[in-house]
Amino acid sequence: MGSDLRLVLPLLRTLNLSPGLRLNYQVLCSSLAISVLELQETASQVNEIEPLLVQEGEDLVLTHKLDLLDPKEIQAQVNARGRFALKNVTTSTNAELMDELGQEEGLLSGDTLVAEIQTQGRSLRGTKWLTSIGTNIMLSLAFRFPSLQHLLGFSLAIGVATVTALEQLGVKDLKLKWPNDVEGRGKKLAGILIETVPVPGSSEIFAIVGVGLNVHHSHTIDRLIDRPYTCLDDMGYNLTRNEVCINLVNEIRYTASHFKRSGLSPFIDTWLRHDALLGRIVEVEISSHRRVMGRVSGVNNLGELILESNSGRTALRSGHIVSVRS
Repeated sequence: MGSDLRLVLPLLRTLNLSPGLRLNYQVLCSSLAISVLELQETASQVNEIEPLLVQEGEDLVLTHKLDLLDPKEIQAQVNARGRFALKNVTTSTNAELMDELGQEEGLLSGDTLVAEIQTQGRSLRGTKWLTSIGTNIMLSLAFRFPSLQHLLGFSLAIGVATVTALEQLGVKDLKLKWPNDVEGRGKKLAGILIETVPVPGSSEIFAIVGVGLNVHHSHTIDRLIDRPYTCLDDMGYNLTRNEVCINLVNEIRYTASHFKRSGLSPFIDTWLRHDALLGRIVEVEISSHRRVMGRVSGVNNLGELILESNSGRTALRSGHIVSVRS
């Protein structure tokens, strides 16, 4: 996929607003101030990400109406706990927020970045978060904390915030899978990645909260993904990306503020009500050389997974679930 995707969203937004979702090549070139060759290259870039464009005679046609984000609508409805920006294309919303620390204005707690296309998004285990166009939410928020110690359990609170934001929109049957996944009907619906970066000239840190959530169906992700996943469409919910994005930003900003004052404790009851692993026997990979097994009895105020086994009780601060049994 070409690295310069700057014309992809202008092209798609133009077609998305056109009668019949189609426009003549020459009209498009004039509207976007580009050559026919640039238009053809951009159309190819779109179809490499998601098969959305077809040529019919002298027209370029969008195969279906896209649910593109509207920055004005979102900006008008998110609360004022930080700045908000929507970018057409970025490598990674998390990485871009981190880069802002070195810029003149710097980061403010609550600053939020959302992207339509993310070319190098990644998950907790370093795997790539697959991108499409107009189907998922990819956002990052920055929050300032006194130290790393104050972040213990924060990822679980963000999981609770994600579930709460969706339940406010009527979504049911949501579960939280320790440490960082939101599931819908047993399949992955959303993932959370929290990274930290020191505040220059201070002992404080910024926590960069990345959330990826599947709203609509994507043929490209279907083809490339190697594990079960779901989206809100497949779960039977007809929601727009705008309303999902607005609720996510507002709830995560509120949760971060509440967590900074009170820690994880206020969120544990909600976590336990949605805990996908509670009472189940799991095997957890701690490192490449060590695995532990036990029955999940919940989480503690530090966000640790509590396992019960014949050898006693174990609290795990991190790890990867490799198997789950009833």
